[in-house]
Amino acid sequence: MSVSEILFVVAGALLGLAIQGGMFLFLIPFAVVAFSLAVLNRPSLPTGTTVIPVIKSSKRTTAITPVVSPDIRNEFTNDVKMDTNEPNSSLRVNQIWSRANSDVDKAFGDMLRCLKLLMPDANTFMIFMSGGSANELRLRTFQSDIPNCIDTGAKISENMGVMSQLLRPGVSRILEGDVLVSKRLPYYIENRKIRSLVGVPLLDRDDRRFGAILVDSLHPNAFKEVDVQALTFMAHVMYMVSFKSYVSAQNYIEQQQFSVLYRYQRKFFQTMTVKDIYKQMFEYVKENMPFDRLTILALDKPKECAGRVVYCVGVDSEQFVDKRFTLSDKGIFVLALMRNRPVFRSFTSGYADYVPRLNDSEKRNMELRQLFVMPVASEPDAKTAELAICLESRYTNRYQDHEKKLLKAFAGVAGFAYARALQVEKDKDLATRDGLTGLMNHRSLQEALRTEKVRADRKKYNIGVLMMDIDHFKRVNDTYGHPVGDEVIKGIATAISGEIRKEIDVVARYGGEEFVVALVDTTPEGMIETAERIRKAVGKLEFNVHLTDPLRVTVSIGAFLVEPEFSDMKKAVNNADQALYKAKDGGRNQVVRFETVETEAVGAV
Repeated sequence: MSVSEILFVVAGALLGLAIQGGMFLFLIPFAVVAFSLAVLNRPSLPTGTTVIPVIKSSKRTTAITPVVSPDIRNEFTNDVKMDTNEPNSSLRVNQIWSRANSDVDKAFGDMLRCLKLLMPDANTFMIFMSGGSANELRLRTFQSDIPNCIDTGAKISENMGVMSQLLRPGVSRILEGDVLVSKRLPYYIENRKIRSLVGVPLLDRDDRRFGAILVDSLHPNAFKEVDVQALTFMAHVMYMVSFKSYVSAQNYIEQQQFSVLYRYQRKFFQTMTVKDIYKQMFEYVKENMPFDRLTILALDKPKECAGRVVYCVGVDSEQFVDKRFTLSDKGIFVLALMRNRPVFRSFTSGYADYVPRLNDSEKRNMELRQLFVMPVASEPDAKTAELAICLESRYTNRYQDHEKKLLKAFAGVAGFAYARALQVEKDKDLATRDGLTGLMNHRSLQEALRTEKVRADRKKYNIGVLMMDIDHFKRVNDTYGHPVGDEVIKGIATAISGEIRKEIDVVARYGGEEFVVALVDTTPEGMIETAERIRKAVGKLEFNVHLTDPLRVTVSIGAFLVEPEFSDMKKAVNNADQALYKAKDGGRNQVVRFETVETEAVGAV
């Protein structure tokens, strides 16, 4: 026999003696204590494990009839509503709450059996819990000697005679010994000759009413003051049992959610790219937070005080996807990111003044009545955050302290991971990018060419390779100095990048004043046309050297078309280089194709 069962037996024995009255009445408090300890020592929700308890239905005795009622969490917290996004963890959460409800129902049934031992003349025992409003109680569980007699949808509300007194703050009990039988009591399906009625409210720690115990009898004057005292003690136990079940379930849910947070911490530390950080932030919030719209902002151009929306799903999300913003915009999302402070706002029904999320040009949705913005910064005390997680809901009471605490913990981890990913990408750029121009360097060019060739062989298209060199660049350095030479190189790199297809073609600084371009999926005509555009764009550049006339430079370009049957990309670059030398030997500032090395140049001065 378990400790809990032994304590139940002791509580029953003490109550049995207390029924004898007289000197044994002092045993009632000890019986209540024993009963409370028995309830508190019953097996509860598991700890230290992530296994979700399996909910199994069990048959109950016909005397105790469970009533479908508001969830136990609604008796202590606000009503739970559903948003557009139902977190993936909601099923597990609902199972936990169902288990808590089942435990409370079982405990309440045991308590009613104990009351039956104390009050043998009683007919029906009922437990009512808070309903949809502050002035209403709904039947949760009952025990009756008369089968099929109780209306399971019964309520206690205002103007219901003596029972409605249990709703009044100043009333601590009702005790009627000779109830008038001309009017049927509202919780019975048909009229019963009820003569006595006793009841006490269920109070929480702050003496707020969340329910009531009601007992009736067919006998007149069936209840006495000692019965009121017993019900009062039992009401305290019921509150403790309900509260313990709620707290146990809530703690277990939080344990599960923080376990998920730990799992994402590990994912973050395995992540090396900023894009993956964005994705994991989205996946975590979607799995754990309810929302009608989720928006994630990134300040991806901090030097320009500009950013974009990297993720947006939910109501009217199409207007925000990839939308750019600046820190000068007046939206509340931008404000939270700029100040690195969480923002929490609720809007009452029928509010007229819309608060912009990004700026005034967006579509106004008055249905979204609560928003919660959590900035994500690489340093907690940073003046401006790099990211912001923005949640919006149709309900004004959706986000409570638990969601805020959970998202704050996640933001701290995400901020550290984001800073780490930025540093990794920066270090990678230093290894693969030219420090002066930001273009690929010689080493990364070779890897990019091999990758593009594999793709070209699979899809059967050509790659145009252009090798170019700044004409008379040594003269520029000798005459104007290396700082001017650096400006010339940067200007030409920008001009080349402006004439090719970003995200498709490849451009690299090959050497001191040499550049290589790989034109993906091009034709012979397209390759020469692009080379000519680059040559003319460079010729239009002007560099201020603090003289009367600005400095102008030109480039010579060698071109080679890599067709599917040609496989050696290193040789392709060499062929383009040979064509470049021919262009320089032929007078510079021109484009020469490799196949025409022995013939006239394609472009001329």
